[in-house]
Amino acid sequence: MNNAKIIDIILRGLPNTLYLLILSFMFATILGILLAWLGLRQNQAARGVANIYLGLIRGTPPLLMLLLAYYGLPVLLKGIGINIDGWTKLTFGVLGLSLGWSAYLAEAFRSAYLSVDPSQLEAARSIGLPDRTTFWQILIPQAAMIALPNIENLVIGLVKATSLVYVLGLYDLYNEASNLSNQTAGIHQLRIFILLALTYWVIVLIIEGFFYLIKNRFAAIRA
Repeated sequence: MNNAKIIDIILRGLPNTLYLLILSFMFATILGILLAWLGLRQNQAARGVANIYLGLIRGTPPLLMLLLAYYGLPVLLKGIGINIDGWTKLTFGVLGLSLGWSAYLAEAFRSAYLSVDPSQLEAARSIGLPDRTTFWQILIPQAAMIALPNIENLVIGLVKATSLVYVLGLYDLYNEASNLSNQTAGIHQLRIFILLALTYWVIVLIIEGFFYLIKNRFAAIRA
């Protein structure tokens, strides 16, 4: 089997990998923003809830999060009367990865917020800028610039974590390559996994290029 045929088989899993990556990042970002907001509140109960969640999730391996989502969530949701009959392995894969990465993103958002120089916010208030203007035009652009490198690393980590869905029997890039390797042996197996590694590398290069454009855009806005 030539390299082109191997890559063609591996790429059969690309739609699921991209689906997992994009949706997991979207949901993790939403939950991460909420957790960061709770963690920054003056209310001790809100901060306590956020810190407990972050501690538990960050201390749980991503593989275990997927298994808990796949085997645990159905029991929990059915117990409170939620119908999950139409849910697929892909759905639980997204949930497991979203829950895990939300904790990491929450820390990135919270750290970025706290890193913004308070004197700039005070200066904005002193010249009479409305709080909404200060938030969107001063705080958010600066916090985003600070958070972007961490977010980029987390997205790259999420790309690699999508390969863990093999435990759910979901056909992604890794699972397609793994099944193909089981049909051969020796140097041919190595060739398959090298081509798989190159496939992930190309995805990471695209992500790095995307974040490079975003960073330049923010830099232009600040200038």
